[in-house]
Amino acid sequence: MGFLIQGICTVVETILRFLPIPCRTGLIKIGNPDKNAPVFLTGNYHLTVIRVRRALKGQNAFLLVANSRGVNVWCAAAGGHFSNHDVISALKTSGIENLVDHREVVLPQLAACGIEAKVVLQRTGWRVVWGPVYAKDIPAFLENRKEKSDRMRKVRFSLSHRLEMAVAWAFPMSVIFSLVVLLVRSQSVVPLIILVWALSFLLFSLFPLFLPLLQREAPKPKSDKFKFGQLIFLLILLLMGLSGLVIFSFLTSLFSLSFILFWGIIHTIAVFILGGDLPGSTPLLISAIREEKSYRVVLDHERCRGASFCKMVCPHNCFDLDEHSRKASFVREHKCIRCGACLVQCPFDALCFTDGKEKEISPDFIRKHKLNLIGKRDITG
Repeated sequence: MGFLIQGICTVVETILRFLPIPCRTGLIKIGNPDKNAPVFLTGNYHLTVIRVRRALKGQNAFLLVANSRGVNVWCAAAGGHFSNHDVISALKTSGIENLVDHREVVLPQLAACGIEAKVVLQRTGWRVVWGPVYAKDIPAFLENRKEKSDRMRKVRFSLSHRLEMAVAWAFPMSVIFSLVVLLVRSQSVVPLIILVWALSFLLFSLFPLFLPLLQREAPKPKSDKFKFGQLIFLLILLLMGLSGLVIFSFLTSLFSLSFILFWGIIHTIAVFILGGDLPGSTPLLISAIREEKSYRVVLDHERCRGASFCKMVCPHNCFDLDEHSRKASFVREHKCIRCGACLVQCPFDALCFTDGKEKEISPDFIRKHKLNLIGKRDITG
């Protein structure tokens, strides 16, 4: 019965993915944990808690659910909804200090863009260990004595992830479109729903084919390359859809100016909603509408002391640790999506954002000013 309920919750919360869905905060015992059992902490987005509990099944551990306002860990931490205060509060009020002898808590790696491990240690005495990006890797993470492989640190956009995003976009779009069209052309509601779902699944399923067009080679100040690629991408989608629409109308003898005009407008709106900021719907690319897209991360080798926090928290494995100097190297800059995790965690402030000229965004600014709902920081302030 519990498995069935979890399955239903997963389906419902996937189609409503863009909405905050909170669950109760507090301490959860997994199995029969003793005083040496590992302590995990995550946000109170219900779908995340379900997946973490599923990953911990068969383990003996404690799970702390902190208040992330019902938002997933990455978005909540980046947007200031899952903060140092929430982690500190969970550690101090849950009673976990009386249940274990150690002071080590495992946090999701994707929370590193908003939660400062140094502050948590200073205020609670608990050392933060950054866990794997995906909950399913937790058993391997524990087997490996909390050491992460490069694969565990890296975000991916697999077919299953892409299909989840397709559903998350298709459901609200089909509801909103249907309510509008119902008032003027009720007989078109069912075909409209089919079109929206088909377009959404097609777009996200074929995302790897579009990736080279959307991907930036390197963040260059005032470069229009990314905008140009985005425009070509949208034009391709429009032409493919309109061509298919014309062919379909001829084959079904439905061809008319009103038919082409109506469905052409619907298709164009759907394409611009789905494809307009497709990069922002993926973990692989930076949002096309961010104000700081012309900024890049720079590493000050003089300040670097080789603490390797940047390598631990980077979701794209952009950093390596030099074997000779024992300092970090920003070797895969072209993969950087500027999430800011490396800036937030570096204890020596060896990283910052810059536009390559006079403008620079300090680590302290990133720690204080979080992203808003469309992924922007007030970098002009």
